[in-house]
Amino acid sequence: MADTTVQKQETVQQAEDAGAERPQTAREQGYTGRLVRRDHLLRSIGGKGTESGIVLIVAPDGFGKTALLIQYAHAAAAQRGREGALAIDGANLSCEELLERLACPGDALPWATRPLVTLDGIPRLTRNETKALAAALRALRDRGAEVVVACTPARRQLLDELSDAARIDAQALLVSPREYSEWVALYSIARTLDVYGLTEGIPALVACLESVSERASDTSPLEDGIQKLYQETLDDLRRERDPLHRVVCMLLLMGAGTLGDLTHGEVKLRQETIGRLVRDYPMFNIDQQHGAFRCLTRRKDALAGMRRNIASSKPGYALVAARALARARRIDDAVALAQAVLSRSERVELIVQFPVAFALAGQGAFVAKTLAATGEVLSSGIETGALIAAYVSALTMGDYRLARGAAIELRRRATAIPQQVAPADWACARAVAETWESVSGIALPDVREPAAARLGVRDATLLRAHVRVYDELVAGTGDVTWGEDVKLLEDGASANEIDIPRLLLLCDRYLDDIMHGKGLEVGNREALERLVERLMMRRLAPIAVRVRCVVNMARLFAGDPVVDERGFVDAGTTAVRESDLPTQLLCLAAEGWQGLAVGQAINGQFRGQQVIKLAGEDQVFLHSWGTLLERVAHLRGTSRVKVREEAETLDLSEEDPTPARAWCVALHLAAARFDSELSAWYSLHKDLMLEARFRPCARLAMSMLGSKADSMRRLLPRTVAPTLVPAGEPAPAPDTLFEVVPGGIASEVGQVVINLFGGFQVERNGHTLTQTVWRRKKASVLAARLALSLGTFVSRRTIIDELWPKAEYARGRESLYVTLSALRSAMGQRAGGPQYVLTQGEGIALNGEFVYSDTKRFEGLAREILLSGDTVPAQQIVEAALKMEQIYRGPLYLPDSGDASFFANMRRAYLSRYIDCMMRGVDAALRMENLNSAAWLVEAALKQAPTREDVIRHAMTVFDQCGRRREVVELYNSHLHYLERELSTLPEQETREAYDRIINQTRRVAML
Repeated sequence: MADTTVQKQETVQQAEDAGAERPQTAREQGYTGRLVRRDHLLRSIGGKGTESGIVLIVAPDGFGKTALLIQYAHAAAAQRGREGALAIDGANLSCEELLERLACPGDALPWATRPLVTLDGIPRLTRNETKALAAALRALRDRGAEVVVACTPARRQLLDELSDAARIDAQALLVSPREYSEWVALYSIARTLDVYGLTEGIPALVACLESVSERASDTSPLEDGIQKLYQETLDDLRRERDPLHRVVCMLLLMGAGTLGDLTHGEVKLRQETIGRLVRDYPMFNIDQQHGAFRCLTRRKDALAGMRRNIASSKPGYALVAARALARARRIDDAVALAQAVLSRSERVELIVQFPVAFALAGQGAFVAKTLAATGEVLSSGIETGALIAAYVSALTMGDYRLARGAAIELRRRATAIPQQVAPADWACARAVAETWESVSGIALPDVREPAAARLGVRDATLLRAHVRVYDELVAGTGDVTWGEDVKLLEDGASANEIDIPRLLLLCDRYLDDIMHGKGLEVGNREALERLVERLMMRRLAPIAVRVRCVVNMARLFAGDPVVDERGFVDAGTTAVRESDLPTQLLCLAAEGWQGLAVGQAINGQFRGQQVIKLAGEDQVFLHSWGTLLERVAHLRGTSRVKVREEAETLDLSEEDPTPARAWCVALHLAAARFDSELSAWYSLHKDLMLEARFRPCARLAMSMLGSKADSMRRLLPRTVAPTLVPAGEPAPAPDTLFEVVPGGIASEVGQVVINLFGGFQVERNGHTLTQTVWRRKKASVLAARLALSLGTFVSRRTIIDELWPKAEYARGRESLYVTLSALRSAMGQRAGGPQYVLTQGEGIALNGEFVYSDTKRFEGLAREILLSGDTVPAQQIVEAALKMEQIYRGPLYLPDSGDASFFANMRRAYLSRYIDCMMRGVDAALRMENLNSAAWLVEAALKQAPTREDVIRHAMTVFDQCGRRREVVELYNSHLHYLERELSTLPEQETREAYDRIINQTRRVAML
């Protein structure tokens, strides 16, 4: 058959008679200039033709065989002293007609000049006809002609007969890297396309890229070319009754996989067959080293029509392919193939053979729909394998009524199960039953599986590991011994979109990390949030609520705003349906903590009391978490007077308290501001309170108490403070540049915090330094000036000019000396103690090891927000902006004495930087569709800069998306009136356009 692909741009004109004596011209052959001249192949044909006389170009349709023959004919005609050519297209000729064309009379061609005979396309021939054709080609060669034949690899009889001929295979016809630039220029291919990844260098497909844009997501021209390529190859093999036809059908049905999958799929593969695929059919991407294959198409439905044709013409092939995919654990691909081409009975047969695999891969809806369509759900005639599939699918989808009915029927068939169900499938079914053991009425019959099946099945091992880990984590002490279970998670993700056994154990791992202070990375959290949508689409509600619970737990412990308000409620409701008391108590406590986060103290206290009441003594973690919840909620909702009265009745001589009890007493004393008693209690139970496993819960409790826990925060050592101090609070002082602390002094003693936003405030050891310790007014100004340059030395001359601008230098030095002494005294600097003020030469600085400033924290957050690139997650930017909003409690402190120009400049700079950070945070929150955070940040910016144009624009955008359109009008009108009254001008063009766009959009919606 002649080459019919895109590469065939010129067609060889058939000679009108067997006696054609001259080659056709380029115009006669339809030459259009759309061919890439393949010089290396032309040289190869010429060299092999000189040696053997006959050259076979063997490749499927689409590899440019015809184009190559045309180019070689032109090259031969251009050679000096060589004349005469015979071009034959034998695709539509009978054997007799073809032999007649080849039987040239003696004067038909100039035999003395070595004429060229090209034959494109070989019709289907019998064995005798093939021998006759081979003899005719050899006769031409013996008479002095050069013969070049182009055919497909399916003409195996002719290839065997012409074993003495030279051969050019399909691999040689692929577009080589050296030719790439010529193909790109000729077909105007976008240079950003992955040419080899899309086409594997097949000429016809490379030419299809001419119609594919670099920005267009629709690659239908390429997909059409791929489908045509495969269809022509399949038709060619079918016409020749080539044994390779069945293998190619299986490759197209499966799409991708390993050759081992084919072997398991009842297809025998010999090494000769694999060699033919590699040599003659590169479009299947056979990797002999790894034994893998892959079809070119990247769209799942691209080959759907071809697969349906294969299934209709070759019944049974599709079922064999689906079985191979299921054995290879590619359940999603097997389901897609089954839904596309398999009949209902074949789908049931597939489910019966793999009764557990489909449900554990998240395809329970497929199982339920298939069995319901055939009317075999819990019917007396249903096979045992289908019954197990219905049982497992019902549990994963939360249909416990169906699961109970299936369990009853399985208990009736207890004696027949060993003969009808594979041991591995029964082991998985029993592991599923253990996972949902709390659900009443779903127990399976006591049919023991072999020990090898119990230990060697991956899904069963994962499910049993989940049962053990989750029980230790929630229903026990909270300490988990992972052991070999971690390796089960490190084996890599499944080939399926959802892997329920691995997902359950992975959620346990994340929950363990969250509850022990390691947290959950933003990327993993976002992946789980996306997975929830797919789980709900698959109707896997019990799995989805568990994933939501883990995500919400991560947000709770990280101090992030509440997004999924019903996450814990839905998980608790599912736990009630499953009679799972530990999970119900966990969700109840988590719901209480979440209520505290949004200011519902009474709600949190009630849930804490319920957890304490229902949790058993062996449920150490739940009881401790509920106890801490109840006390924190009580302290949040009780007045300071009542808290102090209750604190006076606390028994501080209590011995051997639990960590939860120790923290409850400590937080109660902190809220009552009984700092002396708190210090004594902390000293007695320090080791118990700082246990690593309880730190995340304590951190959560302190974050919910807010400022009431400040006394407790001040006692924390710097070595553990990062794991206990809530987000947004001042972090421990960074490493200092100066080492002046004697070795005998603890590093956490004597820290001074200088806050300059919203006024001047200094704390030492957690106690505010009141006006009584500042004997000189300029000492506070000097402290603020040095805090703004924390970590660097400021010259004495600069300080004198700013604090005493009108004084003489000598007088200023004396005043500075007195002021430094007053500053040291106010900070409590003593000989042999922490050195807060450092002097070196003419420079003065604050010691960064013992002095911390809110401006330094502000600068760190501003650098993180403004200088981070697009690769930083939006959630991280929003969180940093919220922390900055907490720090910036007002404009920078501005002294009323001396030259305050430096402070005024810094005030403007900090304000401008603060607004820029808020705007960056608003943009990030809008990208995440987190309107609550966006509204909070934009309102904070409006409070500090109500007339800045970009703030006005962002505020209008946020208010519009929040549905607060009346506030949009009020904000714009007030801004407009301010500009007209104060500046006699109008808002910026961009602001006016933003307002018009919002208002017009509102009007259009109202009209509709």
